[in-house]
Amino acid sequence: MGQLHDEESKENHALERNALGLLHICVMAIIENDSMESIPILFLKNPSAGHTDPYTSHFISNPLPSSRSAYEPLYVPVLEHTSSTAPILDMLSHFNQSFGPNLVSKTHFPYGGLIFTSQRAVEAFASALDSIRPDNFHELGGTPLEYLRQLAIPLYAVGPATARSLEEIRKKDMACCWIRGGEQAGTGELLANMILEDYNDLWKGASANQKKPLLFLTGAKHRDIVPATLMSASGDQKIEVKTLVVYATSESPSFASDITNTLNATSTARIRWIVIFSPTGGESLLRALGWLSDSNNVNGPRRTNPGTFIASIGPTTRDYMRTTCNFPVDVCAETPSPEGVMKGIEKFMRTQLQQP
Repeated sequence: MGQLHDEESKENHALERNALGLLHICVMAIIENDSMESIPILFLKNPSAGHTDPYTSHFISNPLPSSRSAYEPLYVPVLEHTSSTAPILDMLSHFNQSFGPNLVSKTHFPYGGLIFTSQRAVEAFASALDSIRPDNFHELGGTPLEYLRQLAIPLYAVGPATARSLEEIRKKDMACCWIRGGEQAGTGELLANMILEDYNDLWKGASANQKKPLLFLTGAKHRDIVPATLMSASGDQKIEVKTLVVYATSESPSFASDITNTLNATSTARIRWIVIFSPTGGESLLRALGWLSDSNNVNGPRRTNPGTFIASIGPTTRDYMRTTCNFPVDVCAETPSPEGVMKGIEKFMRTQLQQP
């Protein structure tokens, strides 16, 4: 099922790239006919599958105010993600074998809530749920999805994009659950602090040992800020966290050539932006451009084009680039969203570049 899901994902990405290509042609035609300046903005991520990416929609529909400039969104995927549903299926299988059809969610389900800090983890979870639909019951020894639909637990999510993806699962398969975080928790630090308050309020009066642990679904490479914060809380505020690795991440083998080709194609632009969405993506960008030595220090000139600027999706990526790579980004989005990225970029161009 995981392989089929990956194949379908690749087909969706291909269709999305074709649609974005047509959109790009239309935008460039408008720019050329109306004498507008194009500002390429390179998003180092896969575009959303199945619908126009929110970053495309927002940047296309919001040209720079009081200016003859329009954004030209481009996508250069830097990472490849491989979902692993086996750990989720194993957990659900054990859950079913232990408690069978007499599920009472608050009593029998071993976890008091689930934590998601990336869309990739949500996708892996969704794929696992797809495999326990009626035609696939045999994979879990007869576990019907209806058992899970009785669960009434919080689902914690970092940032609005992860929360939106999780909401689709909640509406479809876990309607008794509720989502916390999202827009109000754009970083792991913010989410961890929110969980401490929310989950301890849910278990008011319970000691640390009486509270059920939370299940953290994550990738093979991840920061431990959320579980570390929860498990290091003092006294009865402490929350146990179990970690379940549900996907692996690696650099796209074509990224170096893809980013080089895209930068060459946009080299005549007076201003262009590159938006990085993760520490790994940022480091891969510097390596692909030859700006990073083996010791993770910026090697040679900071930029080959003085009009190229770097924005990060949030403080985690900004801090990693600054402390580990010795590379300060130009902009850090206040919120991990299209609106947050655009707000940061336009503030920089007004204050640093005197762009109207």
